Amino acid sequence: MITSKALQTAISNLTVWRKGDQRAPHKPLLLLYVLAQYQKGHERMFNYGEEIHQPLLELLHSFGPQRREHYPTMPFWRLRSDGFWELQNAEFCSPQKGNKEPPKREIIEHGVLGGFDEESYQLLRSKPTLLNKLAQQILSEHFPDSIQELLANRLDLQLSGTRKVRDPAFRQTILRAYNYQCAVCGYNLRHDSTPVGLEAAHIKWKQYGGPCTVTNGLALCSLHHSAFDMGVIGFDDSMKLLVSEGVNGSQMVERLFWDFAGRGILLPKSAEHYPLEQFVEWHRGQVFKA
Repeated sequence: MITSKALQTAISNLTVWRKGDQRAPHKPLLLLYVLAQYQKGHERMFNYGEEIHQPLLELLHSFGPQRREHYPTMPFWRLRSDGFWELQNAEFCSPQKGNKEPPKREIIEHGVLGGFDEESYQLLRSKPTLLNKLAQQILSEHFPDSIQELLANRLDLQLSGTRKVRDPAFRQTILRAYNYQCAVCGYNLRHDSTPVGLEAAHIKWKQYGGPCTVTNGLALCSLHHSAFDMGVIGFDDSMKLLVSEGVNGSQMVERLFWDFAGRGILLPKSAEHYPLEQFVEWHRGQVFKA
């Protein structure tokens, strides 16, 4: 009989595609979507063609790295090797080597269903707090803080008792290095001596091995921090601001983003505190959406 701890361990030990430190959030995004639907009372199994393909594709476009094409069939099919995911009607698809998924057309034509296995599903139903813990676990293990809230809101995922553990020393070091102002726009609001709405951002995410060091950090206002983690903005090799072509909005958006495009950011006084090229390059390749 599966236990809460065993299911949490299985989620932590997801078999995720690896190639260096490239991002592959396919399985985490699928699981978050499924957990959010379970929270709303969805039955155990999901029809891939009718319920999974389009929502997961949209999540990958929004929260995944920029790719020429995303393949939602991959996590849907390959999750069954992680010990808690079940497929139905999979036997009608043409056999493939190993855990490779069949063509999308076959998965849709044969009405392949996927979801947590019966035992895990019943455990989630009997322990709503476990569903909450699993969702928070997936978010914290695969996404930075600023993205976690956006993603939970996007999925209408109701989380309770969330308590994020941050490194206060990292924040203090970064804000001091950047003279307590946003590196993009210069925002520096204080209430007496306390900075308000100013945050320390990791350039290379902690979830992918980014260290809590000054050379992997930026002081950003909350707006530009969120935009940075979502891939809306990035930096070139000269630390000049890049703005995604997808950015649009009112004159305020024009002033907050496009007016800064191509400008050098506000760097620390000491060159030894400048962002390292390897971290900036990682963000440009794995997060920024040109």
